[in-house]
Amino acid sequence: MNRFTLGLLLGGLSGGVTYVLTADTTPAVVVGAIAAVLTWLGLATFLLADD
Repeated sequence: MNRFTLGLLLGGLSGGVTYVLTADTTPAVVVGAIAAVLTWLGLATFLLADD
């Protein structure tokens, strides 16, 4: 699974769970976006450190 898809999957999952728990879209969008970006940055860090 490529990194972009993994970030979208984890972001969507995190946002969906947050929406189910809070029933509010604003925190769900924020949590989903943060999870996606942190996934991409974390994987990029591993790729750079692996060199």
